[in-house]
Amino acid sequence: MLLPRILLDCEPLKDRNSGFSHFVVPLAHELIRQNHRYRLYCYVPSSEVGGLGPAGVRYLTQRSFHKYLNPPSYGFRLWHATSQLSWYVPTSPFTKVVLTVHDLNFLHENPDERTYVRQLAIVRRNIQRADYLATISDFVRQDILRHADLLGYRGRQPLRYVPRGVEALAPLPPGHAPAYAPRRPFLFGLGTINRKKNFHTLLALLPDTDYELVIAGSFAEADYVAGLRAAAALAGVADRLTVLTGISEADKTWYYQHCAAYMQPSLAEGFGLPVVEAMQLGKPVFLSRLTSLPEVGGDAAYYFDDFSAENMRQTLAAGLAGHSPKRAAAARAQAGQFGWPQAAAGYLAIYQELLGR
Repeated sequence: MLLPRILLDCEPLKDRNSGFSHFVVPLAHELIRQNHRYRLYCYVPSSEVGGLGPAGVRYLTQRSFHKYLNPPSYGFRLWHATSQLSWYVPTSPFTKVVLTVHDLNFLHENPDERTYVRQLAIVRRNIQRADYLATISDFVRQDILRHADLLGYRGRQPLRYVPRGVEALAPLPPGHAPAYAPRRPFLFGLGTINRKKNFHTLLALLPDTDYELVIAGSFAEADYVAGLRAAAALAGVADRLTVLTGISEADKTWYYQHCAAYMQPSLAEGFGLPVVEAMQLGKPVFLSRLTSLPEVGGDAAYYFDDFSAENMRQTLAAGLAGHSPKRAAAARAQAGQFGWPQAAAGYLAIYQELLGR
């Protein structure tokens, strides 16, 4: 008997460094490992055919015209759209759709009207087409319920939180050091360098201390970086701010290992992947209390109650002074809750719920 065909949307592999790729690749690998019930296909750019392994997976090639003429779907019992902003959803009314929602940040970031209208339209379309909604944090699940009318969610589809996985950091190559290695204690922040990440508030932690601030990301908004540098100069700490883009995985691990603390004062996060990575090493992490971050950091993190200079300095000083081996072990335990085997098992359970035995 032929097994049911299901498809995992891996189109984000067009950019292997994107956050969505860091979700899709390990999920695909773990689904391939655990799956014994379905014929699994991965929808990928032509350059990635075969890139997820030759065994246990077949491929459907993504074409540029699929944005306007959706890919063939009548042969699939289930289609897993791995992003709320995916262009690609099946036209077949007989194909079940699982939609993973990573965030609704456009509702929290105050983007320009064109971006807001475009993203809202895509998310509404995908939510209304889906037969099952999964979110990567419980905050996002609750966010959908809070904005149900705006998003067109009528409650007919199941809505479930499936904790995303986070891969273990790879060991550093012997003797590895980044091109820029701070020579004084430093605070480290990682992520797209823009206003949503709120990195400029961290400058208040530098005056009257010996700390340096290292901020790294795969992409930086030029206007925001210019404002960051200007604010550092005004505060007299321009020589202790370093902004990096395009760092390697090994460099990232080095900065995690050697920083005095990891900082993420974001205004909006769907999850907070670097928070888990830093906690894997037992590092003290300092977070905002906004959106999903308290859920990810749990009781193992330290939190800024507001972004006033006084509060941030007091929070940092108290957290570093109290970060004992016991607190480091608690951070590692918190990070251990986010594993890909559990995430893949959660999605396979959803597939089975939709398709039956």
